[in-house]
Amino acid sequence: MLVGVALLFAGLLAGALLLAERLATARAVDGVAERARASAILLASGYRRELDKFNLLPIALAGDAEARAALLTRDPALIGVVNRKLEALSAETGAANVYLLDARGRTVAASNWQLPGSFVGDDYSFRGYFRDAMRAQSAQQFALGQRSRKPGLYITRRIDAGGQALGVFVVKVDFRALEREWREATNAAFVTDGRGIILVSADPAWRFQTIRPLSDEERATARRSLEYGAAPLVENALFRSAVVRREGQAGLHRAAFVEAVEPVHGWQVHVIVGTAAAVASAITFARLAVGIAALGIVALYLLWRHRRRNEETRIAAAADKRLAALREQLIQANKLATLGQVTAGVAHEINQPVAAIGAYAHNATLLLDRDRLPEAREAIGHIAALTERIGSITREMRGFARRAPGEIGRLSVNDVFDGIRLLLRDRLTILGAEFVTSGPDVCVRAERVRVEQVLLNLVQNALDAGARTITATTVETWDRVRIVITDDGPGIDPGMRDALFQPFRTSKQSGLGLGLVISRDIVAELGGTLTAGHPAKGAEFIVELERSE
Repeated sequence: MLVGVALLFAGLLAGALLLAERLATARAVDGVAERARASAILLASGYRRELDKFNLLPIALAGDAEARAALLTRDPALIGVVNRKLEALSAETGAANVYLLDARGRTVAASNWQLPGSFVGDDYSFRGYFRDAMRAQSAQQFALGQRSRKPGLYITRRIDAGGQALGVFVVKVDFRALEREWREATNAAFVTDGRGIILVSADPAWRFQTIRPLSDEERATARRSLEYGAAPLVENALFRSAVVRREGQAGLHRAAFVEAVEPVHGWQVHVIVGTAAAVASAITFARLAVGIAALGIVALYLLWRHRRRNEETRIAAAADKRLAALREQLIQANKLATLGQVTAGVAHEINQPVAAIGAYAHNATLLLDRDRLPEAREAIGHIAALTERIGSITREMRGFARRAPGEIGRLSVNDVFDGIRLLLRDRLTILGAEFVTSGPDVCVRAERVRVEQVLLNLVQNALDAGARTITATTVETWDRVRIVITDDGPGIDPGMRDALFQPFRTSKQSGLGLGLVISRDIVAELGGTLTAGHPAKGAEFIVELERSE
């Protein structure tokens, strides 16, 4: 029963742990998703401000009169003014480069006009941002620099005069400073275009990777349009291994990363946050909570068990007390029943000395009247002896009949035999039976009345069964004394042998079948045993008690 309860509790605990871990994982991942979303909104806001700032710059430059005049006249002085203006503007705004192209795509002025790698005189007519601006007035293109081979966003605006396209202003935005800021905040923030190609990333190794597989045609088109060399455009390892869960996506509670996306001007800002630490912490907390709950349940169960055991102990103690009282009453009833069987014989034992006392008293009176003092004293002596005999008989009966047992102590076995002879003398005489004892006079550690009751029951049973010679033999060992009661009766019915010490099982027509049961319990209380032997003839019962020095 206890093992079954333990197994059931273990199963419930395992189920509770599994459920708690799943719930904790789901909540932890959802919490990570919320943080990723907040980070994406914050980073996208900064990225949008950066783009908005540089988007306004070409628009403002397109209206510059000096730049328009420099394109029309090619005056070196005006070109110098524009060079210095673009140089100052680049330094002030943080633009990587600002330069002016004529209608054929050649650089007329540039912010790096004084540097060895100046763009002045270079031809950029092949660039998509130039062609698109000449056609549509403004354009944007993310590409590698022709000279620097550093990626950046090219923002362009066409310059018109009198309905004629004079040239294009180009502003190159370098996101390295922004990427450094993102790197300080998180290592997993990046920007993708409409194809899913990573353009700006806190981790430089992710640049020009993709968040989805590209076809060969898409890859070829992207290379031509973006012009970033031989970058392989491979899919990012995290997305390729499918360990990233999109924010708001159902399931995948065991995802290693959560991604939040925020759109900005046709591009998308991504933030990826790992879930391992949050999930591990949540699972640990869930396990701790389940463990504490389990300990609480166990504590409550143990408290309940303790109270139940106390109640059971109290009930058992009350039952034992009541049972002991009933058992004591039963022993006393059995003792009185036994005493009742010998009462007639005892009465005869008393009547004889009483009659003799009367005769001696009458004779003593006559002798005194005749002044025959010696003879009168002799008669009175007989009266005293007979009175002592009556007293011994009544003392034996009174001791045997008393309710409360005496103290356990040193008891002579022969004294017990003498008491049995005294109580059964008349019945033995009437039946023509004899009670024979043999063996040494040894002492046992017991209580006289109880031992007498047991042996008297055994002798009475033998007489009731028709035995005429009952023998009590004393055998001693180094720590025990064995009293063997044998008789010459018909012996024990084989059908009754297995039920000898069971209550209410008897071969007597008027018996209750409690005598041997009570006797065995009495001997057990004294620290001994009562068993039935297997003699060749008659019956045999063995009482074994502790020896007393």
